[in-house]
Amino acid sequence: MNLHKAEQAIVNAIYAAMTWLILDFGLLLQEHGKQMFSILAARPEMAAGAIIAVTCIGGLFYKSRLAAIVLFMLFLLPLVLRMAQGAFPSIMLLLFSLILLYFFLTGVLGTFRYHYLKRLDQDMKKPD
Repeated sequence: MNLHKAEQAIVNAIYAAMTWLILDFGLLLQEHGKQMFSILAARPEMAAGAIIAVTCIGGLFYKSRLAAIVLFMLFLLPLVLRMAQGAFPSIMLLLFSLILLYFFLTGVLGTFRYHYLKRLDQDMKKPD
């Protein structure tokens, strides 16, 4: 993966995270309507998850490795826990989740590769 592909993987992870948040809020709005904000206030873990996801999206703009890892884990862990409890999603939801998971994983790999290539470039420019 070269520098351009690493940057593109990070941008794709940003798009995937924004899609995920929009979908979650859209489903919450569809299910609860105008009571969506009172539901978020009553369940602080949902609001905290949204705030963490938005913060990680901001961190990805700065190509943060920690933000990419947290976003990947924030998406993966609930999916795995729901499946371990026996609540298997529909085929379409599972396919969509796997696509988003792919973009989050490439975002993680892209951030690590980006920083590696930047450090390598700086080391080559240093005079001996």
